[in-house]
Amino acid sequence: MRIKLKQDKEAILKILQSEDIERKLRILEKLDGVNEKDCIKILIKTLEDKSWCMREKAAQKLATYGSRVSSRLKRLLKKGYWYTRASACLALGEIADINALESIVTLLLGDENPTVQKEAADALAKLARTKPVKFAGRLSDMELRAGELHTVLFTLERIDIELYTKIKENMVDDRDI
Repeated sequence: MRIKLKQDKEAILKILQSEDIERKLRILEKLDGVNEKDCIKILIKTLEDKSWCMREKAAQKLATYGSRVSSRLKRLLKKGYWYTRASACLALGEIADINALESIVTLLLGDENPTVQKEAADALAKLARTKPVKFAGRLSDMELRAGELHTVLFTLERIDIELYTKIKENMVDDRDI
């Protein structure tokens, strides 16, 4: 069956519901011919796929849209299966949109799934690496209790001690952490 990707979003979504991973991956590779709006919808839907490979590929493709998709990804952090939240974190980390900081911190502190926590931690580190001074300022401005701020900073310290030091030096915060 041949599908005209430029014209048939519904057919693409139907194929993406199948169990054939190889076929689904081929479809994701050919999304370049689909208009941007439909492509984003398809990729967001793919973040709910049971296959980690599909979710990872969709997250990487979504990251190419940058901050234009951040608000939709932030909404996914609040709902759905753990793997959808983890995939949304992966995409947000790749985008490195500083406006996602609060959503990622909230997920890091509140989600009990270890995979989600890991992806949130990685996304946090990517945000911090991209804009460390802005990251430190935004983190200082967040209404976090001292213990929560300590958790966030400890997470950064475990990932990258130099990054942690840079963030800590640029923070304007009088809380005892």
